[in-house]
Parts: sequence; C-alpha cells; structure tokens
Amino acid sequence: MKFLYIEDQPLNTRILSLFVEQLWGEKLFCAETAEDGFDMLMEQDFDLVYMDINLPKMNGVDAVKYIRDVLKQPKLPIVMVSANTSENVIAKSYENGCRAYIKKPVKIGNLKEITEQVLKTDEIIPCI
Repeated sequence: MKFLYIEDQPLNTRILSLFVEQLWGEKLFCAETAEDGFDMLMEQDFDLVYMDINLPKMNGVDAVKYIRDVLKQPKLPIVMVSANTSENVIAKSYENGCRAYIKKPVKIGNLKEITEQVLKTDEIIPCI
C-alpha cells in the first residue's frame, strides 16, 4: 500500500509515519503543502491520502476539492486528519469529497480501523 500525508507540522507527520510503519510496514510519503501534494499525486499512484485542514496557502478542504475536480481523481480515498472539530468544517470536508475524518490527536486504533474501512469500501465513514 502507498499512502500520502499532506501535513505541515513535522511532529504530526512523524507520528503518523510511525503508525503507518507499525501497522502496515509501509513508508508514509509526506508533503508539507497542498501544492507539493498535488505534484506528488501527478507523479505517483497512491492508495490513500491523509489530509490536514490547516495548511499554508490552500486549506485541506479546498485541496480535497482540487484533487477531485482538477486532478480528476474522484475515487482516490482521502481521509481528513485534523484537530479542527467544527461541525461546519467536518461537513464541508465530506461535501468536498473526503471519505472519513479523524480528529487529532490520532489514536493508532482509530487510524487502523478507518484506513481499513476506507480501503475496503466506497462508503463515507463517520467522523471519529
């Protein structure tokens, strides 16, 4: 499996990298900005994208919409990973095409459960 995490905070990136390595034995590919993530998505195939909301320049909600509409990747699973618990932001994330929403701090069990569900089905997974 090949995962991309678009996140500008190195500590958060390191934590998720450790979780992905521990759970699936995979390297987590990382981008610090939405734009860098777009470049990676155009160059490589990923099985899933984890996306933070608060990114420099373009926020995660707009980035999901860009991936869907401009990069033409309607089926790529995107999971929001954010400390933002605003119901409005969560709703907008789903409206723009994310398939699941994990609140920070991320728990390894939640990451495993949500990731496996998103990879098995096209259904929307409720926020945890």
